[in-house]
Amino acid sequence: MKKIRKSFIFLVLFLFLISCNKTDVTPTYIVIDKEDIVVSLSNLDLGQFNSPSGLTAHDFSDIWLTANGEKIGSWELPCKIPILETGEVKLVIQPGIKLNAMSTTRPIYPFFTQYTTTIQAVKGQEVVIKPVFNYYRSGLYFPLVENFESAGTEFTSLDTNLPAFSKTDESELIYQNPYDFADINTCSGVIQLKDTVSSFEVISPEIDLPGNGKSVFLELNYKCDQTLNIGLIISQSSSIPTNENLIVLRPTNGMWKKAYVNLTLAVSRNLTATGFRILLSGNKQTSSEAEYYFDNIRVLYTY
Repeated sequence: MKKIRKSFIFLVLFLFLISCNKTDVTPTYIVIDKEDIVVSLSNLDLGQFNSPSGLTAHDFSDIWLTANGEKIGSWELPCKIPILETGEVKLVIQPGIKLNAMSTTRPIYPFFTQYTTTIQAVKGQEVVIKPVFNYYRSGLYFPLVENFESAGTEFTSLDTNLPAFSKTDESELIYQNPYDFADINTCSGVIQLKDTVSSFEVISPEIDLPGNGKSVFLELNYKCDQTLNIGLIISQSSSIPTNENLIVLRPTNGMWKKAYVNLTLAVSRNLTATGFRILLSGNKQTSSEAEYYFDNIRVLYTY
């Protein structure tokens, strides 16, 4: 009986000690909404662009966070991120994207500097962060920019019998930047496939792009009711140009979307190329008419 009583006392003491040694794991929450992200142009020489329209347009899908040097990981926007640090905490924030329009591939966007801020973290409280991201000040190049704000267009039809870009200034049709109301846009590009016209192929001017693993992206805003194909035409001094298919974008159901297309591997494995052209194409498949809308088409790379 005494043994049972002693065992019971030891058990009570053990449970008491455990309860006294419990660590408070109540987190502080870092709250970030996509609408609160700002893209700054302060590092860019805007004189290199005919118009700055579209340079702040983005569609970031995630936030990558580091707190006091500890990597917290990637969180889908909008996010409420728990951290266990208290007091003064240094946060380093980077935006993430859906690469090649794939939800399974979501790296850090490679053309912005990190956003750094210091907060006072209090357990159980929320801290709202409105990060401001800047383009790199040097080593960043835009060999192709088409925002449809200038006379003419950068793209031409590969076949003169097929339609090329026209422009629309109808407010209900053009792209409007939902995250920057100061980003004024007056026109968007459009290609319509009507009647017996069943396809289009438009190409950019030839541009020089770096290999050796340098980050090279094509970015564009688009809206389409048929699939959109994106390719790269590769020029060689000793042979005819070749076409490399990159991705196929699905119809957008009447919504504007943004695609981040990775050109890095395609460019790096063609080190003897003398130049590259962006190829946009589509085919009318399921209706008597197809419409494709475009804006803020740009190629950028770091070097």
